[in-house]
Amino acid sequence: LLIDEGTNDTRRTVSNSEGYFSFTALQAKTYKLRVELSGFQAWERQGIVLTPGSKINISDIVLAAGAQTETVTVTADAGQIAPLDSGEKSAVISAKEIQNTTILGRSAAELIKVLPGMVAVTGLDNRPGFSGEAIGINGNGDGGKQSALGNFSANGTRTESMDIVADGAHVSDPGCNCATPVNPNPDMIQEFKVLQSNFGAENAKGPVVMSAVSKSGTSEFHGTAYYFLRHWKLNSNEWLLNANNQERPKNKYNFPGFNLGGPVLFPGTDFNKKRDKMFFFFGTEYYGQTLDTGVLRSRVPTEAMRSGDFSDSAYLGGLVDGQVNAPPQNQNGITGIQGGRIPSSLIDPGGRVLTNLLPLPNVTPSQATQGYNYIKALTLSQNGNQEWAKVDYNFSVNTKMFVRYSRQAELQQFPVGLWWRNAGQVPYPTPTNAENRSHSVSASLTKVFSPTLTNEVVFGLTYINFPNSFDDPSKISRSKLNYPYKGIFKNSLDQIPSFIGAWGGGPTILNPGGFDPVLFARKWLGSGADNLTKVYRTHTMKFGVYWEMVTNNQPGNNN
Repeated sequence: LLIDEGTNDTRRTVSNSEGYFSFTALQAKTYKLRVELSGFQAWERQGIVLTPGSKINISDIVLAAGAQTETVTVTADAGQIAPLDSGEKSAVISAKEIQNTTILGRSAAELIKVLPGMVAVTGLDNRPGFSGEAIGINGNGDGGKQSALGNFSANGTRTESMDIVADGAHVSDPGCNCATPVNPNPDMIQEFKVLQSNFGAENAKGPVVMSAVSKSGTSEFHGTAYYFLRHWKLNSNEWLLNANNQERPKNKYNFPGFNLGGPVLFPGTDFNKKRDKMFFFFGTEYYGQTLDTGVLRSRVPTEAMRSGDFSDSAYLGGLVDGQVNAPPQNQNGITGIQGGRIPSSLIDPGGRVLTNLLPLPNVTPSQATQGYNYIKALTLSQNGNQEWAKVDYNFSVNTKMFVRYSRQAELQQFPVGLWWRNAGQVPYPTPTNAENRSHSVSASLTKVFSPTLTNEVVFGLTYINFPNSFDDPSKISRSKLNYPYKGIFKNSLDQIPSFIGAWGGGPTILNPGGFDPVLFARKWLGSGADNLTKVYRTHTMKFGVYWEMVTNNQPGNNN
């Protein structure tokens, strides 16, 4: 007998003539194994921890002569029961380890940084691209990288080589493989396993797979309520902001949540009276985030410069950069510029419209400001919520099923530019908003036909939607701003063109095209698998088929 220690659900089998028996298609839980034979003492081992995709051989079972009412009990150490028939290289992070290991944010994927062979990708500033601080459905945002996918190299492989599944469902962004739209919340998953190499064919993704297993209800009710808080008042300020009397970025993180699990009971009926038939788990968490998006630094024109007056040579000298600190002069056949003043007739009407969209200076340029006259610590709100539910149902001793559903929603803002920033970039005239959503469902049905034949069917479906749109389209409308030129090939797109200032020395206003009026990205990830296990004498054979269809529907978005 193999008994689930949480629910007392029991699987039964008998050994063959070789004394060999096998339990297959099991959920990742903690089990108790009991072996009985008439005329012998029962043998029992407790605390057998099964991880996703693992194979455990227990070969030290010895039945001593005696009454069957007598039991020899052995307590297992999960670290001592290791798979011996596989060359799989993997690491499992259990629920206890997840709870006892300090992480910065609310994603269990952050824990892969402690595993051997996992190297965080860094930039020129030698900082990891993904710290775990910000939680988001989209992998990229003005608050920084929001997913371990695309930001870690496993055993020297490409960053795009990692994938993630939740209870068998594919839950990564197929557009870039750089997002985790279904967040593996540390209070909603039972364990987190990273398959790094040499794993079995039943794991269809790869070459490196992160696998999250949901928590399940047990025969007793258990619940947790919690609140995580981080606040800007506990942070120090950046040197450049201090030097220019600018305030600290006011970033805040509020993560309240709760979860509850147990048997499904219907008052007044005998359904599940023994608490061994149907179980549930539900968890929800609110992500209240005021994100520090970094310090914007740029050189922007003053009110006088917007009218063509560049005569203040001392101010220009403070801008330092040679691309923007020299007064304009007559050249290339252009005349009429006197003393650094450009006559109104020489100012392009379209250029005037775009220049007036830039912010005004907020500091005096000098060596102390590194020549910048616009310095701003930019914060934004990115609030969301996540729900996670799972139901386990035992039709009989030999037929079992579970269904898991998760939903995640957020309002993601891009006040500067969609997905990335460039040197000298300033806030776009209107922010881009994305009401991102993800829905994911997975189901598993296991049928034991005989002690030697077991079949498992797994289904997964994930939907992701990133609808990016401008908060106030009139602020970037060619017609509303009286911008005189049509787009390339005189297309009907009303969005203003992007512009980059003086090789990075001047200001940049930039957003991709494709907003017509929504720059959409809708993705479907469907998968199905069937695994058949047959035991013959001392051999275990597994046969299976895997199917997947991925749809990534989004338009082109060149500048």
